[in-house]
Amino acid sequence: MDKISSDFICGENLNLGHDVIIEKDVRVGDNVKIGHRATLKSGTIIGDNTIFDDHCISTGACYIGNNVNIRTGAIISKSTIAEDYSFIGPGVITNHTKNVNHGRKDNIREVQLLTYIGYGSILGSQASILAGVTIAPLAIIGGGTVVVKNIAEEGVFVGFPAHRISSLPEEYKMDLPQNAGSMYMTKDILDHLKRYMPALLIP
Repeated sequence: MDKISSDFICGENLNLGHDVIIEKDVRVGDNVKIGHRATLKSGTIIGDNTIFDDHCISTGACYIGNNVNIRTGAIISKSTIAEDYSFIGPGVITNHTKNVNHGRKDNIREVQLLTYIGYGSILGSQASILAGVTIAPLAIIGGGTVVVKNIAEEGVFVGFPAHRISSLPEEYKMDLPQNAGSMYMTKDILDHLKRYMPALLIP
């Protein structure tokens, strides 16, 4: 059974699956598809023409741009920003917390970091993106890859930790807007994230 907050804001032509959970303060644009058993927690914002597929979860306070494709079972954590035309494959996990102090009182200071996925990048199935990582526009992250530090250039990256194995194939190139890689690092969006995560560290 769907559980959708009364303040949910959506644009035109929303395609909504079964058994969807949408918490308060969630906004989606036009022509958005939300799959079966998907969960959008408070503070999630999704742009136009985006797919948020079956069993996907946003853990809240994230920004997903236009023409983004998020496939089955992906988890988009708090303080994640995904730029336009990025593809996030099945089972991908992004993270926002470093130095988890669970059960350890104040001995370890938890740090909340911004995770940023660049324009037109592709994250293969089951890739794991650690907290605070920035992925450059047009980077291709292979399936099962673990990204532990910034990916600063386009190309193909695989392994644990991720390393570059080739340049970007010609057929994967696309025109980039001038502000690709920082297009959603705006005051409004960062203030929105920090409203939910006051301790968030912005690079």
